[in-house]
Amino acid sequence: MRASSKLLIVLATFTASTLAGAQAKAPPPSEFNTDLGFVSVTGNTSVTTLSLGEKWIRRIARWEFKQDLGAVYGKTEGEETSNLWKASLRGDYGLGANMAIYARTAFDRNKFAGVKSRFAEGVGLVAKLAATDVNQLNVEGGFELTQQDNLDGTSDSFSSLRAASTWKRMFTANAYFYQGVEFLPNLDDSDDYRINSETTIVAPLSSHVAMKASYQVRFDNLPSLNAAGTAPLRKSDRILSTGIQLTF
Repeated sequence: MRASSKLLIVLATFTASTLAGAQAKAPPPSEFNTDLGFVSVTGNTSVTTLSLGEKWIRRIARWEFKQDLGAVYGKTEGEETSNLWKASLRGDYGLGANMAIYARTAFDRNKFAGVKSRFAEGVGLVAKLAATDVNQLNVEGGFELTQQDNLDGTSDSFSSLRAASTWKRMFTANAYFYQGVEFLPNLDDSDDYRINSETTIVAPLSSHVAMKASYQVRFDNLPSLNAAGTAPLRKSDRILSTGIQLTF
């Protein structure tokens, strides 16, 4: 056998083993984590802020089911200054190693953004651009129906598109960086669109406990009016939170 043939065989073997090693390990059938952050200041000023988060994932064959819940509540000098709730349910069905379809329903309420309740139901497609033990990069596209009630007494129902991307970069088995972006343009009004983003860093303290820092931006290009219906509210809410994450 010629030296060049031997070299090609060695390179082919090395490449195959490298690609095999690059594939992500099979995720566990179930995951559950909960986040808790709390700040209390008394003395010259009085501030209390509580943030809660919870996520559950269940995998069965090609199916993956996700349930999320989050809340931010705060008071300053005894007066409520933050009241945000959100929840979602989602099911993904794998079409292969790199594609999936999803269906989801979501709810959110943001009193100080003028939103009394907002429900959304949607379907779409997921493309997994990277799925290794180090990098997990997904892009999503879909269609949604939204029903929104505002605190000024108005309501609206409309259809929208949904484009999203998520990237998770693992530093160790339990430490990671996460970036997610979601774009929701109203198909009935081109000036009405929302952008949601989340940037998160998780650093483990033990196998089940970690420190978590998260920064979220919720942008609405056509914000609701205030409760009196006389003036538009600000377009964006920015939420910086730190706390403990428990994982099981």
